[in-house]
Amino acid sequence: MVRSVGNDATTSFLYKYPLAIVWGLLVSACLMFLVIATPPLQVADEPNHFQRAIQISQGQLIGHRFSASDSGGVIPEDSVVFAYRYDDLKGRYERKVDWNRIFGSTPLSWKSPKREAGFPNTVIYSPIFYFPSVVGIEVGKRLHEDILKSFYLARMSSAVFCVLSGMFALAIVRQGRLIIAAFLSMPMSLSLFASCSQDGPLIAACAVCTALMTRLNDDFCKNRWFWPTLALLMGCILASKPPYILIAFLPLIIAPWAAWRSAAGACVFAAFAALAWSVMGVHSTKIPFRSADGVDAARQLRFVLSHPFKTITVLLHTFRVSAYSLMGQFVGVLGWLDARLPDWFYQFEVMFFILVGIFSCLYLTRKIGRDELLRKALIFCVSIGTVSAVSLSLYLIWTPVGDSYIGGLQGRYYIPAAIFSVLIFPFASTPHFLSVTKAKAVEIGLLTVGLWVGFGAIVQTILARYW
Repeated sequence: MVRSVGNDATTSFLYKYPLAIVWGLLVSACLMFLVIATPPLQVADEPNHFQRAIQISQGQLIGHRFSASDSGGVIPEDSVVFAYRYDDLKGRYERKVDWNRIFGSTPLSWKSPKREAGFPNTVIYSPIFYFPSVVGIEVGKRLHEDILKSFYLARMSSAVFCVLSGMFALAIVRQGRLIIAAFLSMPMSLSLFASCSQDGPLIAACAVCTALMTRLNDDFCKNRWFWPTLALLMGCILASKPPYILIAFLPLIIAPWAAWRSAAGACVFAAFAALAWSVMGVHSTKIPFRSADGVDAARQLRFVLSHPFKTITVLLHTFRVSAYSLMGQFVGVLGWLDARLPDWFYQFEVMFFILVGIFSCLYLTRKIGRDELLRKALIFCVSIGTVSAVSLSLYLIWTPVGDSYIGGLQGRYYIPAAIFSVLIFPFASTPHFLSVTKAKAVEIGLLTVGLWVGFGAIVQTILARYW
């Protein structure tokens, strides 16, 4: 009898959330490959992300400014050696590795003397989305493993967190389920999930946050945990990425009038979290980047404020010149952005997203009122504003004053904005022309094909690039 009840519960769960289950299983296989086959520290900025995770694992949530040109933390000397052990691979496509180099090297110990280490571009980040990697590091320490094995455990822990978060998002999301699954299945997203970067957990958290926002107009939001969870999640996202500040206003736009107090409270909390970390964690550790190249954030800000139309021209010019490369990086350029996927895959991904978009149109509501249209217009403005804010943040901190082109932009920076943009579309709960069962089957079929083709392209790219 117990076995029968258990089987019925499992069958019910699989029937209710098939896309989440299939996505979780297929992505887990892909992430396992990426964790192992991507050589250590060969994801963009992963050495500095790993050092930041080590710092946090020691209880040092806020870093140190060592000088006017360097900031970071005090961590074991061997971990610094490890962070730069594979620097010769970066940008050198002809350089390959073998297992003997990785596992045959002299073991590096957590018990080595501590020293100052500079990682100024990651020490300013909130510790929240480093905690999955920190868990892996701590497990490695408790098992008395060396730094290399702890590093792989950190990658594995981050991957597990991202899979579970993605499955939860796809299970509770009410609209745009397949579109969100497609964004979470891109090689760029998967590469970040399987790294020690905070960006992977951040993207997964944005998917959960978006999924919660799709439930603001039904009874799901009446659960006691709903609003505190949404507020905390938005606060964590904004503390880690202040340029996403406009997403704090989404609950105010989407929630019904009866819930305006809760929505306002979530908005205020999220904004306060971003401000608090900026004061406590960023101000004390932030150093100027590329000052020798003419980069000056204060002067650039004055330029932006005094030449607003010029700034708009700079944005448009940058997107026009870099559209192709940014879209490629958005979908996926692996390694240190030096391992492009096969050309055929980018063409496939365009077709895949077109099919996903066409199928998702079956869920679009046929009628939309004036108030709802206004909400969607405001959400669209938030999405465009977020993309602009991300771009302008690089204009301020990474681009010479008055330059006509924004430096340092990478396509992966726009993945969270793309996920939140799903809220623009007025989706219905059931599709037109198809039964719910057939619609679920089509979703699973499309996602399975997309993921397996992507997995094949990832395997081909990683093996050709590193092995």
